[in-house]
Amino acid sequence: MHITTHYTLTPDEALRGTRAFKRLWYAVSMSSGALMVLLGLSTLSLSLEQRGMGVFMTVNGLLFLLLPEAILRWARLRRGTRAYSPMDVELDDEGLTLRTDANEGTLPWPSFAKIQRRSGFWIFRISLSHAILLPERVLDANATEALEAFLQARKLLA
Repeated sequence: MHITTHYTLTPDEALRGTRAFKRLWYAVSMSSGALMVLLGLSTLSLSLEQRGMGVFMTVNGLLFLLLPEAILRWARLRRGTRAYSPMDVELDDEGLTLRTDANEGTLPWPSFAKIQRRSGFWIFRISLSHAILLPERVLDANATEALEAFLQARKLLA
């Protein structure tokens, strides 16, 4: 297998890709936040002596609910409309190679903990907090089929 492609990640794609990659952590944070808000509001309504605890739980629950998305949007706002650096991606039998104007790096296939397709992206997960996001739009149908067959043969596709 040998697939080469060139693309530039847009700020909107980076936001969507990060959400797809961190989907589990988003769900945990949102669920925890909603539970804390409910517990805080019920503490406020049930006990007049425990008002401080109810307010504390409600405020922290709102932070759990809103903070992950706020952080992503703030990072996107700081970046502005500038696109990310153009990248060349090469997928072959040895691994994945990324090239930009400034850097080049290769990761062999055993380096990836999990590879999956989700929300319009190929997510090449290196660890729980690191991944390479490749938009599906940059691969044509033949390249997608070849990559999927290759990853399934090596039991890398989740």
